[in-house]
Amino acid sequence: MEAAGTLFSEQGIAGTTVSQVCERADVARQTFFNHFATKHDLVLDIARRGHDFFLEALEAVRREELGTGDRIARFFETLYGAASAVGPMHQNLVAEVTRISLEMADEEFVTSLSRGVEKLLRAGRMQGDVSRRHPLEDQAALVQGALSNLFFDWTHRADFPIAARAARMARLLADVLAPGPDEQTTRS
Repeated sequence: MEAAGTLFSEQGIAGTTVSQVCERADVARQTFFNHFATKHDLVLDIARRGHDFFLEALEAVRREELGTGDRIARFFETLYGAASAVGPMHQNLVAEVTRISLEMADEEFVTSLSRGVEKLLRAGRMQGDVSRRHPLEDQAALVQGALSNLFFDWTHRADFPIAARAARMARLLADVLAPGPDEQTTRS
């Protein structure tokens, strides 16, 4: 996995062969095939690990003593920071893993992501900085849509200012999700 991740980040997924992964990992080809049927299966495993990282990052920021807007900002920072750290081909790698994640996404995969965001927003409702006027699932879809758009733009534009845009999107989401003047903002 480590060898594949390094090569993918240096050369991209399409530019990396199973033989190169085996050479970098100093293992026989058969060892690779004992773990993965194809290179695609290896990338699926990376996508699953990305999914797990996403959920762990969500849970970590949910536990922080922050307002919901700051939690969303920290979550976005964590994700783009991790994605940026994977090397010169990071945008290509993130785009390909995202594409494959959507391809493999089953109901459990999609539901667990939605539940994680809903849990974050539910905590915001409990502290009084997330509106109760709209269904939680719709608010979660809004956050997920903003995140998807951020990564889509970033993976398709080499010069995309992801840090600045992520910060602006988090502030916008905090404003949109905030209780209106007609809502009581005390904990309930």
